[in-house]
Amino acid sequence: MEPVRLLIIEEHQAVRKALVARLNATKEIVVVASTSSIEEGLELACQYRPDVTLLGLTQNSNRDLGKTIQQVADLIKCGTAVIVLASYADDAERELFMKTGTYRYLMKNINSSHLIAEIEIVAAEISP
Repeated sequence: MEPVRLLIIEEHQAVRKALVARLNATKEIVVVASTSSIEEGLELACQYRPDVTLLGLTQNSNRDLGKTIQQVADLIKCGTAVIVLASYADDAERELFMKTGTYRYLMKNINSSHLIAEIEIVAAEISP
């Protein structure tokens, strides 16, 4: 089986670097790109066509939720499955993302093995 091609969009550099390191350490996942901005992430998603995109929500995305929802829809149009990583649980926010086509809405404090499993499950769901 081919490794899952992954794009990481996370504003916080330390968190982004940690995600890249721990996810690249597994043979099941290859991080094709990472960025701090969703705008650049959209370009990267259309360029690299990752199987899955991890999108870390930020305070800015929470302030302009409508814009973030639209950006998630645009990511999906580029052919990537989106997993949202949130700092805290918000049922209304979760529902909005899920209606947009997000595959998972997870907490940022998820442990590595669970996150890897979720990425693999989503990749399997989208495989032809």
